[in-house]
Amino acid sequence: MKTNGAAGRLGCSLLVIFVLMAGGWSARAQEHGGPARGGAVISSVAITQAGERASVRVEGEGLQEARAMRMENPNRLVLDFAGTRMAVEKTEIPGVSAPVLGVRLGQYKPTVARVVIDLTTHAEYEVTRDGGGVVILIKGGAALPAAKEDVAAAQTGDSGTQKIPMHFGVAAPRIRASAARRNGKAGRFGAPSLKYALPKELTQPLQALAIPAGKPARPAQEPQPQPQQPAPVVPAAPAAQQAAAPSAPAGTQQAATGPITMASITQGGKYTGEPISVNLKDVDLKDFFRLIHEISGLNVILDPAVKGTLTIVLDEVPWDQALDLVLLNNGLDKQVSGNVLRIATRETFTKEAKVQQEMQKAQQEVVEPVTVTRVLSYAKAKDMEPTLKKFLSARGDIFSDARSNQLIIRDIPSTIPVVDNLLRQLDRKSQQVEIEARVVSASRSFARDLGVQLAFAGTTTNGRNVFGGNQAVGSSTLISPAGVPPPPLTVGGSSSGGGVMPLVYNLAAGAATSGMVFGHRSPNAAVDLFISAAEAKGVGKLLSKPKIITQNNEKATVKQGTKIPVQTMVNNTVAIQLIDAVLKLEVTPQITADGTVYMEVMVENTQIDNGIARVQGVPALDTQSAETKITVPDGQTVVLGGIIVSQQRVDINQVPLLGSMPVIGHLFRRQSVSNSSQELFFFLTPRVIPG
Repeated sequence: MKTNGAAGRLGCSLLVIFVLMAGGWSARAQEHGGPARGGAVISSVAITQAGERASVRVEGEGLQEARAMRMENPNRLVLDFAGTRMAVEKTEIPGVSAPVLGVRLGQYKPTVARVVIDLTTHAEYEVTRDGGGVVILIKGGAALPAAKEDVAAAQTGDSGTQKIPMHFGVAAPRIRASAARRNGKAGRFGAPSLKYALPKELTQPLQALAIPAGKPARPAQEPQPQPQQPAPVVPAAPAAQQAAAPSAPAGTQQAATGPITMASITQGGKYTGEPISVNLKDVDLKDFFRLIHEISGLNVILDPAVKGTLTIVLDEVPWDQALDLVLLNNGLDKQVSGNVLRIATRETFTKEAKVQQEMQKAQQEVVEPVTVTRVLSYAKAKDMEPTLKKFLSARGDIFSDARSNQLIIRDIPSTIPVVDNLLRQLDRKSQQVEIEARVVSASRSFARDLGVQLAFAGTTTNGRNVFGGNQAVGSSTLISPAGVPPPPLTVGGSSSGGGVMPLVYNLAAGAATSGMVFGHRSPNAAVDLFISAAEAKGVGKLLSKPKIITQNNEKATVKQGTKIPVQTMVNNTVAIQLIDAVLKLEVTPQITADGTVYMEVMVENTQIDNGIARVQGVPALDTQSAETKITVPDGQTVVLGGIIVSQQRVDINQVPLLGSMPVIGHLFRRQSVSNSSQELFFFLTPRVIPG
């Protein structure tokens, strides 16, 4: 029947939640009603199967009531025996036919023994006592919908009320009360709630929040590995972690989660809660958080400002992710302290954070500052002063004493441990690096100069025409010997009547190192031919091997050369400045974590350039430089890109037209060839000094 619309559906939904909560409270009361009796032992487990019916019999001494839970995906039945230990050898018993696949046994806790029955389907079961043993009867067949019995259990007797089903991914356990049925009472299925494992981020203690006032922070200890139980732990999903997180010791707190964002919700692997399926419409937020209390086992405290309704449909979503989604959708946030979950609006948390910050600031204002001194061993106090000032409070200050290399710190007592921790990390002995460099400078030069001089003179048969050179070009170096008539055209003369002829062309080699002359004299003609030549070669090599040691991240400089004095005049005052014309190498090493050496290298080679005229006596400088950053393994050598300068020059002076003739043209021209090359290489070998 359809009556009351949405109001009726809301009432049924709240009723179902109430039923689940009531079942959870009764189960928890039974669980914690009294201490578990010790001394019970499970001695044997047997399976009996016939058709689609099966029974599992658990026998032992002093067995108490078993806590039964039904699990799905896959289907299984879990029974926990409190105050009981296992005394069986086989931990796995295979089944023969449906509906039992097998039985697994394990000591879940030192005082809790667990029996897990793997099923093929969602079968009905009944737990009864038979003498000193416990018998679990299982009936096969089609799976029974879990929601059907929940709806039957939640009926209020009003035929006009429509039930809106609410399903959970893990069905509520059902334990048949056979004794009540034998007494004629209506058999009622209990619905004790399951306690799921808390997410890791909700159970890890935050060391910074667990420190008593006035005590320095201690590093968190690594979790110690737990000893393994003799029998393998049976993976029984959430029931294997049913106990809520233990209460934190007095004076300690557990981590409070940060603000919830959509990015944090969508991150994979963050949520570890048991998947649940929820279908709710217009349900009060407070009832939803009561449901979270039943599922997680956390104590939930709501801020008075938390109000509103909730409509949600989720399938197989971890309960902690569902909680974050609801909080995000309603502008809420959460804090976890021990096993207490506090939910409030974001404005409330923001105001509390501001109040806490103001309280801390006020406490700092009333605390009397103290003055301490710290002696540094390796770092310079003046260099450390700007860095440490950033970690002081508003009332703090720091001074450095260069003479004793000490720091004088004045601040509130809570800041001093922070500064001391920084000093322990920063004032450490730096590693040293030895850098061995080889500077190789090589030069090569070659020069060749070939030249020709020609003097010619002659007359015609009648003696009226004379041919010869021009005195302005030059004069032959040959003088007519005695008894030989002078040339028809002569310049000057000697006591014997000889003379020299003017040159037709003068293309002599400069600074000749060899030469040859050919001369011919006759009454009507004379010829003087001079051939001169010069050739030079040069090879130079300069090797420098500087070595220097520097600390990590400290610059090292080595240079070799000349300082050139330069006279300058400023404001009618003559001053002398020294300019470096040196070969310089600067290296800043940095030792990396993998043992290599990262270096910033600057190479500069400055020399006087005599090819450029000086300006007021100041020479020009020829500079070659290179900057690079390289990483070299410890003890290995790297070759920096060398500087290579090569020059080639060919100069030709010739007689027009005649000098361009092939072969014969060499007699009418002068050819000078010069080649030179300079090479500069740097070899670097860094070595990390041990200790």
